[in-house]
Amino acid sequence: MADFLYADEFRLGQNSTRRFFEFFLKGYIHKHNNLMGVIQGFSSLILFDDSINEEVRESAEQMQSSAKAATELNREILGATGCARCESAPMRISDSLPFWKGKTGDICGPQGIVAEWKVREPLPAVLADSTRLGEVFFHLMRNAAEAAAGVPGSTIAVDLFPPGEASQGGTVDLFIRNRCTPIEEETLRRFFLPFESSKGSEHFGIGLTAASILAGDMNIRLGLRCADGTMTAWLAIPVAA
Repeated sequence: MADFLYADEFRLGQNSTRRFFEFFLKGYIHKHNNLMGVIQGFSSLILFDDSINEEVRESAEQMQSSAKAATELNREILGATGCARCESAPMRISDSLPFWKGKTGDICGPQGIVAEWKVREPLPAVLADSTRLGEVFFHLMRNAAEAAAGVPGSTIAVDLFPPGEASQGGTVDLFIRNRCTPIEEETLRRFFLPFESSKGSEHFGIGLTAASILAGDMNIRLGLRCADGTMTAWLAIPVAA
């Protein structure tokens, strides 16, 4: 059985280098979003003119869609580079499950994938930022759904265990498992790096990077393992004192 690969080695710690890049990226993205806003506004003005020919219309529509995609990429980069605010506090995952399950249906439904849940109650309170923990979970679910869609008849299994059942680390353990095509260890390791993707140019390639950074900011350990045609993502979430 293959061991888990952990995201720890791909993150900058809380040091002066990270603080510099946070400051730099926030400023850069703010300026870049302003430029994208100008492009979107200008292309919208062009499209209001019904007299333009089809070639000009197609060019303006491409400008507009590209600017919107760039703005969305900027939003993802803020999370993937540790610029998102994380304020961990005691929370109960059970309270978030109705929302998580509903959002999971939105993610998996278009792919024709069903998520099967197994939750071992009672789950103790954990120490995390509830909003950011949800974002980590949804990043992992999107990754699982897209991978499972490539294997006919696949489902996704989501398992939640209280401390001591799946590991001995004093954590609530969340596992997401999906069928996938075989992935070499070195390829899997690179998935934590920004803009690395096996899904084509239409993907930003920073979902796992964002999940890794957000998890690390909450002292949650994130691991990946691919073995016997199954991908497993593991979140070890610390229990609140």
